[in-house]
This record gives sequence, C-alpha cells and structure tokens, in this order.
Amino acid sequence: VEFARWNALSRVEVDRQGQAKAIVIDADAQTYIMNCDLAHWHGSEWEHNLMSGPPALANVLRPRGEFAIIGPGGGVDVLRAVANGSPSVTGIEINPIIADTIMRGRYADYALHLYERPEVHIHVTDGRSYLRSTPQQFDVVQMTLVDTWASTAAGAFALSENNLYTVEAFREYFGHLKPDGMIAITRWEFRQPREALRVVAVAMEALHSLGVANPARNFIVASQGPLNEDGIPVVVLAKKTAFTAEEESAVRAHFARYAELDPLYLPLEHLPSEPAAGHNPFEDLIASNDPYRFAQSYAYNVAPVSDNAPFFFFTLKAGQVLGQQGLRHGVDWKVNLGVLVLILVLVISLAAVLGFLILPLALQGGRQSPLPLLYFVTVGLGYILVEIAFIQRFVLFLGHPTYALTVVIFLLMLSSGAGSLFSRRWLPRTEMAWMPITLVIVALLVDVFFLPGWLEAWVGLGLDWRIVVSGLLLAPLGFVMGMPFPTGLRALAAGPVFEVPSGASGEDNAVEWAWAMNAAASVLGSVLAMVIAIQFGLTVTLACGVAAYLLALLLLPALRPRRA
Repeated sequence: VEFARWNALSRVEVDRQGQAKAIVIDADAQTYIMNCDLAHWHGSEWEHNLMSGPPALANVLRPRGEFAIIGPGGGVDVLRAVANGSPSVTGIEINPIIADTIMRGRYADYALHLYERPEVHIHVTDGRSYLRSTPQQFDVVQMTLVDTWASTAAGAFALSENNLYTVEAFREYFGHLKPDGMIAITRWEFRQPREALRVVAVAMEALHSLGVANPARNFIVASQGPLNEDGIPVVVLAKKTAFTAEEESAVRAHFARYAELDPLYLPLEHLPSEPAAGHNPFEDLIASNDPYRFAQSYAYNVAPVSDNAPFFFFTLKAGQVLGQQGLRHGVDWKVNLGVLVLILVLVISLAAVLGFLILPLALQGGRQSPLPLLYFVTVGLGYILVEIAFIQRFVLFLGHPTYALTVVIFLLMLSSGAGSLFSRRWLPRTEMAWMPITLVIVALLVDVFFLPGWLEAWVGLGLDWRIVVSGLLLAPLGFVMGMPFPTGLRALAAGPVFEVPSGASGEDNAVEWAWAMNAAASVLGSVLAMVIAIQFGLTVTLACGVAAYLLALLLLPALRPRRA
C-alpha cells in the first residue's frame, strides 16, 4: 500500500502490484492507474491489453465519438477513448479522492496527466445527476464494472442499492445519446449468466418504454472468452436504432483480430421466434422480447429493476436465499451473504423481542387490554418504515448512499426532536394527539404519490441545493412525526390504563414498557423495511408506514386516562 485515505464515500488506497499501481476501493473493487505514453500506443502491449477487452467494442464502432464515462476510476476507458481518436471524453467520477487527490494530484505524473489532457473533462459528481443537468449529447455512454460490494457483504442494505442500473437510468442514458449513439455497459458474468443478462433485460425494457417494439437488432453482446467460469467480463452494447451490417462486420473483424473475445449475441444471426434449446440465455432473452416473462422461468431473478426497487445485484430467487451454493461459488457471494445477514438479523431480532418483551408481558401481564402498548408499537414501526424508505429514495436524489443516510437521518432526528419538545406546548391536552398523526398520514400520502416525481425533477440541481430541497421536504414531516410518541407517553402516565409487570419497587411501569415496545418495533421495522423494499419496492414500504400511522390513529382512544 502506497497511499490510503478515507472520505464520506469510501476508503481508497493505491497499491503497488508489480510494475503497476491500482486504486482499491473499500478493499474490494479496484481499477488500475493508466501510465501509457500515447505516442507509442499503436502496436504496444497497452493497445493489445486494452483493445482485447470487451469494453473496446464501443471504441471500435465509435473510434472518434464523444464519450461519457461514468466511474472512470484509474482511466482505463478514458485512455482507450483518447487513444482511438475521441475528441471529447467526459469522465464522471463521484469520489474526489480518485479524481482529484490521486489522478490529478499525487499520481498525476505517473498517469502522465491523463485527466488533464485538453480532450478529457472530469466532473466530480454522480453520473445520473450530471447527465440530468447537462444538455450535451454523446456518441457513447459507458460504464465498466462500476460497483463495490463491501457494504452489501456486511448486510448494510441502505448502502447497497445502485441507481445506475435501473430502467429509468437507462432511459436517461438513451436520452443523452446522439441519434446513432449507444450505451456500453460491462459487468462480471458467470457460468449461468445473471448480471450482464440483467443489463440486457433493463435495456430492453427501457427501449420498450421509448417506443422500440422489438429491439432484437439493437444489441451486441460479447465476452472475454467463453462463459466456462465465473468472473468473465461481458459488454452489452445497446442502441435506440438497429445495428447496421457494416457495424456488425467491424465487430466481427475485431473478433478475428483478438481471439480473446467471444460473441454472445450478434443481431444479424438467425434467431428463433421463441426461446429454444441450444441458444445461450442472451439469445433466448432477446428473442423472447419479454424480459419479465423470461425471468419467471430463468434460474435467477434477472427481471428489470426500477428506481422504486433499485436492487440490481440481488439476483437470487426466494428459494435460493438459504442455499449454500450461492455462498460457496461465484464472485457475487458477497451479495448472497448480505441477503443471509438480513434474514439472520430479522430472526435474531424477532427472537429477542419475543423472549424479552412479549413472553414476559404475556406471563405477568395485567387484566386490561394491551391496546395502549400496541399504540407505541405502531408509532415506532411507522417511524422506522418511513425513515428507511426515505433513505433509500433519497440515494438517487443526493447521489450516494452515504449522503442519503447522513442527510435523511440528521434532518429527521433533529426535526423530530424539535417536534417532541414543541408538543408539550402545542398539545397540552393529550386528547389532541390525533392532530399530528393525521398530519403525518396526509403528508405521507402526498409523498407516496408525488415524491418520486419531485425528486426526479430536481435531481439535476447542485448538491448544495439538493440538500436544501431535502430539508424543505423532510424537516416539516419529521417535526410532526416527533409528536405522537411523547404525547402518547403523557397520556399513558396520566392514568392507570394498563396493568403491566411491576418493577422492583412494585409500582406500575407502563411508561417503561411503552419505551421498550417502541424500541423493539423500531429494531424489527428497520429490517422489515428492507425486506419489503427488496420484494415490493420503496413505494410499498412508504405505504406500509402510512398504514402503521393509520393504525396508531385508531388506537388513540385506548390511551385516554381512566380511573381504576
């Protein structure tokens, strides 16, 4: 390790690997720093190594095109584009340590100032926000192996979704292409394809939404060698218009020059009208022209993903989640491990709540109805469901999961604390507790229907303005969400409405039990929110939060003080 630094996004280091230097992100993903002298490109080992990779097909078809490269890292795609004659290469790198500290700072000389060349334009932001804000059109929008699975392996699902691989994202990529432009997405692939195959499914659905009825001639797919082992890079080229015979001939000529490359799908080859045995999954998927129907019968979940459920890398079906094969084989074992961690956390949390709360309450409980404590369960469940749904929803808007976690949690905690404090004056009588819950329900219903559209319209703003907009959207909601819990506690303390297990002093401790049930609901709800989001999407998760607050509103009469 020659260099290491943390920032809010990740840990980045530069490792010396023989004669090369590689940028390593979160001790997981890596990208080599290019130090090729372009004056000696032709006929060099650099040319062979870079042009024999699947992403090079974009340079073969658009050698002098204008490129937009999302996640350029150490400059592999940038160098290849410049070397092939591109007059303009726009690199969109979200991590300033990589773009500024390494490539234009400490290692600029080693990289031969690649990122400071006149035809190279580097922007430090997230890819979709930049594309949304620029009017520029490109010949190629390219992404090569953009991911890091470090957080997923730890079960940190609020950090693991990726909004770069959704149908809405692909529509934006297509929208920023020139009439004959293409997207070039490279993913790792396996003996039984699932990642690059899902890229095809997402692109197909995006093309359908843009009015392309049958995009069978709009794809070219190639791999670096046969898919006889896991971890093979595969490129998916997709256009809004059909690939021409001349373009396919150029690709075939490139295959003939570089034996390392294998075609997986070429548009002019004969395809059956329906999937048939003997064809690889890419051919079958494109021939089906229905990615959802194809995914139903395929071994893995390769259905298109949307911004509502942007879990592109989770390709396991329900019956495969607890299987051992996914954990022992395949380079995506970290994703599969993350799913298992999520399930284990849910089981452990549920067992703890049952063992330490529900069982003692059932064995030693009083004679009155448990509805008052159920109110605190619903309030805690509703709050955490809303919070998790907003964290996931704001990932795309703010550009990175870390920003979403920080901004959403900070704003909700601060505004909810202020609401709790203010509730003493605004709600002096506990009979008025219905007011903040009603406001929460109304506000959340508005968010269910309109928040995605609002965030989509404003995602092109600068980061500072997006944080301001986040505050305007979240702070008022958090303010009223902070009122139901303390108001309920005051109502509970005002009279003996529920007999619960007594403490060591023999006094009723209903308030303590209310705290405990609320906290238990928050723990279980945080895991449950991710399960709902993965299975049904963020809109359903937020709707479940609305349902929890609606149930809390119905339970309010149970908190009214009654004399024993």
